[in-house]
Amino acid sequence: MKYILRQTALTSASFAFLYLLIGGLSFLVFPDPSQGGFRDFQVAERTLFMTVPKYVFLGRSVLDTLESKVLIVGASNTAVGFIQKDIQPRLTCARVSNLAMGGANISEVAQIIDLVRETQSSPNPAPNTFVVGIWYGMFADSDIRFSDPDRNRGDTDLDIEKYRYGFYRRTANGPVAVLPPKWLDAGVLAIRPLLLVEKAAREARAGVNLLLTGRRSAQRTEAEREVAAMSEQEKRKALDYWQVNMGKGISEMQFNLLGSTIASLLDSGEQVVLVDLPIPAWHRDASPYQPAYVQKFQELSERFNSRSNFVSMSMSDLDGDLDYSDEVHAKRHLADVWSDRLAALLSSFACREKPDKPRISSRGPGQATAASFDH
Repeated sequence: MKYILRQTALTSASFAFLYLLIGGLSFLVFPDPSQGGFRDFQVAERTLFMTVPKYVFLGRSVLDTLESKVLIVGASNTAVGFIQKDIQPRLTCARVSNLAMGGANISEVAQIIDLVRETQSSPNPAPNTFVVGIWYGMFADSDIRFSDPDRNRGDTDLDIEKYRYGFYRRTANGPVAVLPPKWLDAGVLAIRPLLLVEKAAREARAGVNLLLTGRRSAQRTEAEREVAAMSEQEKRKALDYWQVNMGKGISEMQFNLLGSTIASLLDSGEQVVLVDLPIPAWHRDASPYQPAYVQKFQELSERFNSRSNFVSMSMSDLDGDLDYSDEVHAKRHLADVWSDRLAALLSSFACREKPDKPRISSRGPGQATAASFDH
């Protein structure tokens, strides 16, 4: 019996030593980037966290600082359209983070905002400025958007990350925290060995793909996206795809959630920039969902227009078909224009002591409101 106990103790000690060794190795391979007070979650693949949802959930504690912050949220077109490294040099007053996540609907955007705010426990005299990029494709209910057979219906990508390492538990009313937000860094430290092993396995798969196909992943490079042009068949497939993914159409519940989220942010002293993201003209004109979306965007803009800590912006003039790599994502040359416009608005709106709010002016019949401002 003593021999069995001794061997059990030695085996446990060996596993503990190996776990700690892998944890230490993770800091050598991926040093903790928790300084600086900003994040660009679009570089998740190059980090220990690997995917944007995992990076958002586990890497958000760096945003708990006393600095002014511009936090960009939205879906994948926000991710590729607003380039953090291009916007940051234009804003000396705040640290810019791109927290956008591919495939997000409004429910998941609200989750991102909640996760960031629960992490920011320090009293902060400088409000966050949330830039919320939206388009009609984000207004599908979660039980339609997140209905893959390998997940519980309605579970977002963030929900999956919450459950993955036991930081949250599942209840009838949704995820409930097991690990308090103030212990997030300790929890991440404890699972770093697991993250490194997962990262090694992911890199091994990418290496096999490279050998077999000449590519590390199926995702197109920026250079490939820049020269892409959609065929008529691809356009029809894209319209069919969104018809399936939108279910019965623009969700009233999702628009109500966006409205209540904005109201909560404004009431707590945060600033909000609501951006109507453009899509190529062929898609805009062919989609049955665009007119209802434009009307809802106008309603939201008018609802909050009187609030000094709110501004809306439309870029609907940037609708050139050849400026998009597919039905929704801006090519890099157009993303530069998106980023310039956002930086110009933020320099007037976010970087201010107590100035007058930028003027809101109509772009014309049937179009959303846009921010105009004095230089």
